[in-house]
Amino acid sequence: MKNIAIGILMVILLSVLVEPMVEIANVMREKIILGTALSNSCRAAKDRSLNYEKLRDRDAEIDEDLFIEYFIEAFEDAMNATGEAVNGNILTFVSNDGKYNTFTVTLDIVNSTDPSTDQSITTVNVRAESHYKFKTKYLKMAESSSGTDYKLTSERMLLMRVRN
Repeated sequence: MKNIAIGILMVILLSVLVEPMVEIANVMREKIILGTALSNSCRAAKDRSLNYEKLRDRDAEIDEDLFIEYFIEAFEDAMNATGEAVNGNILTFVSNDGKYNTFTVTLDIVNSTDPSTDQSITTVNVRAESHYKFKTKYLKMAESSSGTDYKLTSERMLLMRVRN
């Protein structure tokens, strides 16, 4: 009887210890997915919105409206989400399958000129943020009881310049 009680206790303790480790693995996986989605969306938007006529003069300029439009399209496809609202350079995405909470993506597009070469340089800073949706039962209970949220965040910087 004592061995059965020890066995049941071990199963309970192992489940309490293993589930948070599985959740940490899920968090890392979703951070990688979000970072990859941001990188691919930036690259696709850059390739499609770059002003090719300016490249002759070695200027890297993009059409900001086209960049945002193509970024939204690529991010929707990568994360299986729908773009809800565009408020300037702040974009909001809602997951189609309920796998993620609402994403808020901030785009900061800066056009500058390199003083030594007199070339136009475009820098795009992208930051995505969402509250993490816990998958395991114990951590869902811990989140609801404490009221604290864990945020998934990812940042990317895209520097566009023409080198000769």
